[in-house]
Order: sequence, then C-alpha cells, then structure tokens
Amino acid sequence: MGVGDAGRLDAHFGSMNPGHCRKVLVVDDDPGMRELITTILATEDVTVCSATDGKDAVLKTIAEKPDLILLDVRMPKFNGLTVCKAIRAGAETQNTPVIIITGLTATCSIEECMEAGADDFVGKPFQARELLIRVRAMFKIDQVSDRVERLEQYILAVHEMRTHAPAV
Repeated sequence: MGVGDAGRLDAHFGSMNPGHCRKVLVVDDDPGMRELITTILATEDVTVCSATDGKDAVLKTIAEKPDLILLDVRMPKFNGLTVCKAIRAGAETQNTPVIIITGLTATCSIEECMEAGADDFVGKPFQARELLIRVRAMFKIDQVSDRVERLEQYILAVHEMRTHAPAV
C-alpha cells in the first residue's frame, strides 16, 4: 500500500475521532522520514509536530503535550530509548502513548524498546496502511489507563482493523 492508498483505509474506517483533532509528535533525525510520516498522517484528523533529535523530543513532549509520539531510536543528543524512559518518568507524560518506528529490528532491540516503555514497535521500512492501523488503534484505546488492559485492548483493535480493512 502506498501513501495514496491510505484514503481507502480512511474510507473504510472513517476518521479516528471526528471533531477532535489529536496531536502527534513525529521524532526522527531524517527529514525525509519525518515528511513521509507527516504525509501519511495527512489523511487523519491530527496535528503533526516534529522533533529532530532526542533532546528536542523531550522538550516538545513537555511543551506540546502530544496525544501520541512516533519515535525513532537512532538519533543525536538522546537516543529514542532514553527519550522513551524520560517520557515514562515524567508525571505529566508517563501515559503518553509511544510507538517506536525504527530500522532496528533484531529481537533484542524490540525487547529493549518495550523495556524502555514503548507501547508498540514498527520496523522500517513500513507500509502506510500498517502505520495508520497502529495509530488508529492507539487512539481507540487512549482512555484505558491500566497498562495491561491497555495493551490487550490495543492488540484487539489492531487485529480488528487488520481483519476488516479493505485489500489494496
């Protein structure tokens, strides 16, 4: 599925939450990747802000209070794992959902991301459809505060969206 095919997923599932524009912080030191993710998210009712390194990510998380963070691992100043741990340590940011998007796909790297507090992991390269499913699933369960229940509801939401999404 290409970036342009995201509209078919949108037509099937509708917008995430009409009338409520959510804020997504995209954190990646690669300007091309930030632009790609922003383009994919353009089909959604979200405001996208971005950060170019780990230090910028922590500062923008505090200042912007995003509803979701899409976070790369390999970045200057602080890596994504350090950023994720800092987000989980902050009283006002600890419940902010974090999806790691990175080229690191070794099993130990996935485990490290989850141990750092990430809610999910998407490997690069990724399909636009899969990223949108993960973002929508995260927003669908945003009112669940218990971490275990939240994970269970998230897995169910991703499965439902994958199962009922139109083929492209």
